Amino acid sequence: MIEVMNLYCDEKSLTGESEPIEKITAVNDKEDHEDKVPIGDRTNVAHATTPVTKGRGRGIVIFTGMDTEVGKIAAGASGKRARKPGRSMSTKYGPMQPVKGGYKRVWDTIGKFLGITEGTPLQRKLAGLAYILFGCAIFLAIIVFSVNKFNVTGEVAIYAISTGIAIIPESLIA
Repeated sequence: MIEVMNLYCDEKSLTGESEPIEKITAVNDKEDHEDKVPIGDRTNVAHATTPVTKGRGRGIVIFTGMDTEVGKIAAGASGKRARKPGRSMSTKYGPMQPVKGGYKRVWDTIGKFLGITEGTPLQRKLAGLAYILFGCAIFLAIIVFSVNKFNVTGEVAIYAISTGIAIIPESLIA
């Protein structure tokens, strides 16, 4: 923004802020590198899909098309991504590169299957939490079995299963 007068923009479509954000012309010290500053902290930038709720202003267009924040969201949702760096199997990057690249490709495949390398950051964290809780449930079931000296009867199995299920929070799915 190069000129503002009491300008407020509603950025809830991008940042989730419930209140309109005041726009100013001053540049933050952190804003030398746009990629490092979160969208909500860019007080001198008005984004394309955010309506002006109050005031007026003038600005210079700095990004268009897929380079805008909305374009980045659309590109992320399209699912078409290039291969991550370091996954090449060619020996032109060194004699160990086929091993390293193969290992990273296998990790990507397993991580995608388990849901810990694909999706939004929240989805990845919840998938990791689910596997930690699953491991704790298995550990608790082993403790129940060991207390009964691995003499697994129907009652012991039901107790071990109910102990494992009790560790999962009710609202995890929500």
